[in-house]
Amino acid sequence: MDRRKVLALLGASPVLAAGTPAFARTAPKAASKHAPAMSSGLVNSLNPAVTPQLPRRIPLAPRLDTLNGKTIYLVDTDWGGMGQNSVIQEEMQKWFAANMPGVKTIIKVKKGNFVTDDPALWKEIADKEGDGVVLGVAG
Repeated sequence: MDRRKVLALLGASPVLAAGTPAFARTAPKAASKHAPAMSSGLVNSLNPAVTPQLPRRIPLAPRLDTLNGKTIYLVDTDWGGMGQNSVIQEEMQKWFAANMPGVKTIIKVKKGNFVTDDPALWKEIADKEGDGVVLGVAG
């Protein structure tokens, strides 16, 4: 059985097979004192298996009964970077203006990349009493 093919079929990296001598070759000893030493020839790797314990669940916010008279923030996660991706939010803002003029929309671009938190933005939305947020990738 070829462990690399089995791991690839399972969606795991073939590097996991590197821990077995049949598939791994040890690197030569470090030539200089600045390079890391390979004392045992073993390769450490992280186990990508999912843990059986579920993360703590946080319930969704309750739905608004109406959008009329509400302020909705249209937040771009800046997936592509450089703050140049608010095209979809702009189209949504135009739609709201044409179809639901009683809804105030505000476009914001989240700082950092799409996975980083932006506490200042969330505080701004809370302080200005934003009623809802549409968060997404645009562009």
